[in-house]
Amino acid sequence: MLRRSWLQASALASLAATLPAKTKAALHKTTHPADADTGTEGYKRIVRAIRDSFPSPTRSAKADSRFSRTMAFALSEYEKLKSQRTFLGQRKPLDYAGARKFRVGKDMGDTRRTIRETAHYLEGQFTWSHPDVHRLHGSATSVSVIGQLYGALVDPNTVWDDLSYKVAEAEVRVSAMCAALVGYDADKALGLFTFGGTGTTLYGIKLGAERAQPGLFNEGLRQPLRVFGSEAAHYAKLSSAAWLGLGSQAAVSVPTGEDNAIDLAALEKTLRASIEKGERIAAIVVTMGSTDAFGVDDIEAVHALRLRLAQEYRLDYLPYLHADAVIGWAYSVFNDYDFGANPLEIPAAAAGALQKVRARMRHLALADSLGIDFHKSGYTPYASSLFLASDAQLLNPVRRDKVAMPYLFQFGEYDPGIYTLECSRSGGPVLAALANLLLLGKDGFRGLLSHCVQMAELMRQRARELPWLTVLNTENHGAVVVIRVYPDGVDADSAYRAESGDPGQRTALQAHNRFNEAVYQHTREAAEAGDSPVFVQTNRYRSTGYGEPVVGIKFFTLSAFTDPESIDHALAALVQARQKARATLARNG
Repeated sequence: MLRRSWLQASALASLAATLPAKTKAALHKTTHPADADTGTEGYKRIVRAIRDSFPSPTRSAKADSRFSRTMAFALSEYEKLKSQRTFLGQRKPLDYAGARKFRVGKDMGDTRRTIRETAHYLEGQFTWSHPDVHRLHGSATSVSVIGQLYGALVDPNTVWDDLSYKVAEAEVRVSAMCAALVGYDADKALGLFTFGGTGTTLYGIKLGAERAQPGLFNEGLRQPLRVFGSEAAHYAKLSSAAWLGLGSQAAVSVPTGEDNAIDLAALEKTLRASIEKGERIAAIVVTMGSTDAFGVDDIEAVHALRLRLAQEYRLDYLPYLHADAVIGWAYSVFNDYDFGANPLEIPAAAAGALQKVRARMRHLALADSLGIDFHKSGYTPYASSLFLASDAQLLNPVRRDKVAMPYLFQFGEYDPGIYTLECSRSGGPVLAALANLLLLGKDGFRGLLSHCVQMAELMRQRARELPWLTVLNTENHGAVVVIRVYPDGVDADSAYRAESGDPGQRTALQAHNRFNEAVYQHTREAAEAGDSPVFVQTNRYRSTGYGEPVVGIKFFTLSAFTDPESIDHALAALVQARQKARATLARNG
């Protein structure tokens, strides 16, 4: 601090030598720290209070201690909300009308009072790492939370290395690590963190649209473009097509097989029809781990199909292939695992399931680009999503001229903002992702994913012992089990087989859909009271052969804390909810 003050004084003295006497006097005053805060005592007081509200930008024992105490107090308020229940604090009815009545106050608030009021909004939030919470993402590790915190403290903007410095290097490092993991050439690949899994799909479809219609970035859409993906693909393909101006109707959904993977024969038929109509293909989106069932498309076969059709029809472009691997990417850690020797001693059930997943996941490098969500199977906080292109040259069509951004990129080596949709990109997600890659390594991820899959397999095993419950995604082998519950006197497996293909079973299917909705509603009510695990309902696991939706209940095993006891607890909760549903439906006729 003394050196800084001396330098300031020296610089001001040099400047003063060239200025008029009156200006010199004014400058001389500013060299005195006591005069740094000008104005009345009241004004000085509020300026000091404002400064105390920020972490100190320089080393200061007093200020740093105050910030540490503030952080400790904030964590203590959070920890007060924890219990053995699946949610924090108490669950109370949400009051949106009351929330709309609040206005910005006149006076500054007290720090601790502000923290308490902010922590109040954590009440009722489910804790994702709880073994009885079965939702589509894992919880965040401690180091990934620290990564996000560091990003918040330093607040780098990864649009340009001048605004992010070494965090820019971290983004390159994470991208290279992931590229090598999936089989890309790390020296050629380019990764960009973006606003979520939908963002990664949007980037992929955009680059594909540029390939199908060169000049689109500057000239706009001149002809219809089509996007192809399975009916199990995330609705991000619809959102992306709509937001890119292709139109949501440009997104073509292709049927899936029993394994919830895209039907290759149906895909070929659909692609041929589109090409023969003169339509151009913006992208084929393969799903590498679907949201509902962990369906994994045969990317190797899809890749071969696009090559064959491009040659047969003499297309002047190769249709773009994007892998939506936001859930499944992490399973790439098993690409080089020796299941024969099995050094981690992965249990047989999990090992068998993981080898089936690997058979398709190991071909991820065939895609032009892919999406990665660290906040799902990467165990970081929301949102930490990486768009990964196999070759940086793929992004040239969306490269902006630096002239359009005159306040950026005057120097430095890394300027991803010339490609990105966003100008502002937080460094927190980058550091969170890096922290987990460093902490867990391949073996950590292998152990974590093996445990999750092992618990899912145990759930399947227990479910087979119950005649009133059937597993819908029997051909999928990730950390999700989709179940369907039936009333007494109905053999679940037989009933579902009949309902799936026989239009004469429409009435029965609809009745059983209502039954599953009632079961889920009762589990939800019990969960809000802290008396039941938390499940997820799917309103359309898939459609029957005659167009009716199949309602199911999803059981995710993504928590590191899930154990056999949690699975037994889940099944016991379903037993109770099933009894209540039967009584409810009987009362309602």
